[in-house]
Amino acid sequence: MTRFIPYLPARIGLAVSKLPKEALNGATELRLRANAPTSLTISGKNRCFNENGRFCGVDKALRADDKEIAECLSLISRSSMYSFGDTIKQGYIPFGEGCRAGLCGQGIVRDGALAGFSRVYGINLRLKRFIGDYGYEAVRRITEKGLRSALVYSPPNKGKTTLLKSIAWLLSNGSMGKAYKVAVADERGELFVPELQNGLVDAVCGVKKTKAMELLCRSMSPEVLICDELSYEDGATLSEYMGTGVAVIASIHGQTLEELKSRPFVGALLGRCAFPLLIGIGDNYGYEVEEWVC
Repeated sequence: MTRFIPYLPARIGLAVSKLPKEALNGATELRLRANAPTSLTISGKNRCFNENGRFCGVDKALRADDKEIAECLSLISRSSMYSFGDTIKQGYIPFGEGCRAGLCGQGIVRDGALAGFSRVYGINLRLKRFIGDYGYEAVRRITEKGLRSALVYSPPNKGKTTLLKSIAWLLSNGSMGKAYKVAVADERGELFVPELQNGLVDAVCGVKKTKAMELLCRSMSPEVLICDELSYEDGATLSEYMGTGVAVIASIHGQTLEELKSRPFVGALLGRCAFPLLIGIGDNYGYEVEEWVC
């Protein structure tokens, strides 16, 4: 979390630096809200703090003013908001190495689509987390019967991206006895972190997943394709490549398997046995791998 401090206004950065180190080590998000409480997400719990770096109730929480929100935006965009126009339209700015700042505010809509924000109300700084051996059991199951596709699911902020990065790392660096060619479609700049450069990883970053997957499969002959946060459109594209010898490891938001099955495009993929393995992540980064029987 201390890596966020260079991207924060001085008053807020100083307060964060005074927080207990054990709390900062477990933090995954820092949220700044214009003239409203600032909060940290620590082990899935939201906590507020004051200017002295002490945890407190919502009513006494540190609040960023409009000038500090603008300063934070300038710092994470390196004073060039214009250069992040495409990602801002999707509600975020990538910064650092694999970190992301989610944005919300007064939207500017053109032709029915978000074109930007006339005023930003909130900034959610999400910390990059890399745990190399986190996906060991998942990768063991993915490779034990030949390469098999897997769908990772959980509610937001439970560790899906962290698990995907670990799976990519373990598959590509020979940890499982063989190094596989892994292709990463990293639309939001969160998956292709520096650690993956030590393995057989090819990536397309900052490009819409559907296009990135097409480029990777046609140009890089991957054995494994990894992508985050599947949508209906992504599922349709994946269908073209499944069954061609490429194992797909993807993630999706979902609380339970029943909830996933109720979504038509996911249900269709499961009905075709597109994902022989399902990996559900629970609290404290624990996960369970189960076989999907059609």
